[in-house]
Amino acid sequence: MRIGPTSTADTTFSKGLEPALRLREILASKDASALPQFIDHYLMGLGIGLYLRGDERIPRRGLIWNIMKGAEGLEFNTEQWASASVRMGNIYSLLARALSMLPIDSSAALPLAQKNADTARRLYSRSLLYPALNLASSTNEAMLDHWTGDSNKALLTIERLLGLELSEDDRSHLMIMKATILVDTGEMAKAVQIVESLPGVVKDARVSRLKVLTEGNK
Repeated sequence: MRIGPTSTADTTFSKGLEPALRLREILASKDASALPQFIDHYLMGLGIGLYLRGDERIPRRGLIWNIMKGAEGLEFNTEQWASASVRMGNIYSLLARALSMLPIDSSAALPLAQKNADTARRLYSRSLLYPALNLASSTNEAMLDHWTGDSNKALLTIERLLGLELSEDDRSHLMIMKATILVDTGEMAKAVQIVESLPGVVKDARVSRLKVLTEGNK
């Protein structure tokens, strides 16, 4: 465990209390410019990607919420801050999804879900100046729309994004998202067509689950 200030701006982590101490050190400093890298690297290390998948399992870490609180009101005009913001937005999106699925009266759950969705969208908006990150946040926002009840808007966004020049990985991710939404909305036949059109080289656990869910609708 490292105690005391560091002479380097690079962020590295080990087990134990070091990340919490590093966060405290950054927030106590007059210059918080190391915060974007800290957040980006820490959340990436927890498995919070730039793209929402819907099957994430975020570990319980109190430090995550300390990070969110510490980042409130701060702005940095850097690509790494945009990247960190997309990852933070993904946490709020997943929280909005979880809240919307709670088996309680919708009048209690939906306002909380919407509040977190609004925060996610605000964080995603920081990616506008960076095309690759903006693609990720636009894709994530489509999934968020679906989770918060506007599946038609989500499908329209995905169709628009599929019309762009994309890498094979990005195109496959969008197609998997589209098939997932179609399954959730009961359009199994359309979902089957998409799943069957995916390149055979795509290795993704979501595809296996989709094949199980659409079995019998071919």
